[in-house]
Amino acid sequence: MVRFTFLCLLALAANPLTVHSADWSSDQISKLPSGETPVRLFNGQNTDGWDGYAGRYFHVENGEIVGRNADSDAPKSSTYLMTKKQFRNFRLIFESKLVTSEMHSGISFWGKPVQKDEGPFTFQGHLVMYPSGYGYYDLFGRNSVFQDTLGVARRVGLQHDWNRMEILASGNRIRHVVNGQLVADWSDPLPDTCVAGPIGLQLHSNKVAQEVRWRGLILTENPTDVLVTVEDHDAGLITKGVPEESGMDAEALKKIDARMDEFVKAKQIAGAVTLVARRGRVVHVGTTGHADVAAAQPMAADTVFAIASMTKPVTAAAVMILADEEKLKLDDPVSKYIPSFGSTKLKGGVSPDRQITVRDCLMHTNGLVSDQRNTGTLAETAENLAHSELAFEPGSKWQYGPGLSVAGRIVEVVSGTSFDEFLQERIFKPLDMKETTFRPSLDLQKRLAKLYQPTADKKDIEPGNHWLMDVSEKTTPNPSGGLFSTAGDLVRFYQMVLNGGALDGKRVLSIDAVSQMTSLQSGELVTGFTPGNGWGLGFCLVREPQGATSALSAGSYGHGGAFGTQGWIDPKQEMICVLLISRQNFGGGDGSDIRAEFQRLAKEAMRN
Repeated sequence: MVRFTFLCLLALAANPLTVHSADWSSDQISKLPSGETPVRLFNGQNTDGWDGYAGRYFHVENGEIVGRNADSDAPKSSTYLMTKKQFRNFRLIFESKLVTSEMHSGISFWGKPVQKDEGPFTFQGHLVMYPSGYGYYDLFGRNSVFQDTLGVARRVGLQHDWNRMEILASGNRIRHVVNGQLVADWSDPLPDTCVAGPIGLQLHSNKVAQEVRWRGLILTENPTDVLVTVEDHDAGLITKGVPEESGMDAEALKKIDARMDEFVKAKQIAGAVTLVARRGRVVHVGTTGHADVAAAQPMAADTVFAIASMTKPVTAAAVMILADEEKLKLDDPVSKYIPSFGSTKLKGGVSPDRQITVRDCLMHTNGLVSDQRNTGTLAETAENLAHSELAFEPGSKWQYGPGLSVAGRIVEVVSGTSFDEFLQERIFKPLDMKETTFRPSLDLQKRLAKLYQPTADKKDIEPGNHWLMDVSEKTTPNPSGGLFSTAGDLVRFYQMVLNGGALDGKRVLSIDAVSQMTSLQSGELVTGFTPGNGWGLGFCLVREPQGATSALSAGSYGHGGAFGTQGWIDPKQEMICVLLISRQNFGGGDGSDIRAEFQRLAKEAMRN
């Protein structure tokens, strides 16, 4: 590699590149991770280092490689200009423009040249197709193994203009960025087909005149597992993915259902819904047991659950939307929006050293104490909390409490909209979360998982009872724990966060807002609920994985609920785990065996 790089750079010194007014590819070199050495596959003057029909179909003009044919000389089968050197794991940064025709072009790799109607320069292997709307990753003999079914590429690809692209091909995984947008992330279920081969520039088989151009073509080998040109990771959530295409083992994922069934038989739960998503695809949805034991109603993928404190990250997202719009600041005192908090006192009537801030409300460093139950309307609840005594100086300690309820009231004051309406319009509607609500309709209530608790002798389960399960027209929105939802809805919220604030082309939060929510804000304060955690804004963070969190990577974030529900995002593994159960009086759900086993089995199903 070192000798090849040196020779390429030496050739560049002797034959400097034509400088374009917008040499975008070269500008990306400064973004490369440390240790990656860029090599220019194209010297800007000729096709040295390439094989193909140079002079017939491929030419060099103005520092660009041009693929072109006339009506009278169109290739009978796609033909390629291919590098003489073979590559296995690489990052390729380049620009390409389809000048004429409505076909597509592509970059081929992980394969070999073969002879077809057009001669020896046809390719058998993988192909990334572009610029827009044609799907991605054809394999010779397995056409359209991955397609742009959500139209992400169609939305960002420029059919007759320059497209700025990055291809990251490593192991059996291919990622493709077009104009800053991640448009595809795919792992080949047949890794044995991912072999070293030349990189080829495609001129598509056609019956009409066509022209396509390439420039840049900067490559690094054995790249770091990070995209450098991506601005938006929202490749779209595919609700039914093939596990192997996301680097997961389908058979291994089935062990989750079997393990959950063991918990049902052991009378630990009445039933469960489990969901695993990875790299933008839902790869597992499992159901076991019953939502209603007495009615013999089986648990279903769309069963509705009281998610309790899993509401808190949603509330934090609402606050961050307003922060994005500069309608509030996190370090503003709460009294700016709810004046009565200006006179809130510590125990004994002592004034605190400083007032509670919005940030304190989002990270449980506010000193407020209650059972998090609304006392009347949200406005009345906040007023009552303002007149309560603080347990400690704001910012000096972490203690779980009703701060998110105050945050929800701030959303109402700043937006001029009721909290539930704000969530509906700014989060649930754009994310297509149609079954997430504070007041389930009669239809949703028919699908509600009943609450269960252990019998006195601990040998069985029986119906439980909790105020969070009491839903009526008088139920007021509870930002700390009042939402009901489904696995299918929750994964859309979590995927939005994992994407950096967007889903299916709709941006809910800024990248900076998501970064603040999911990064450590609590410093060295000791936080709950399991050892090794810290706190972001609305999210719990895993600082040092251990015990129930041992299957998660450091930096994972999520939240649990009072009835054992759990939702966790592992950004390092690009994986989301949603566990929905409905039980009480079994001990804390964050440290439960059910959560630990679910996440363990999800991790063990990863193959790359």
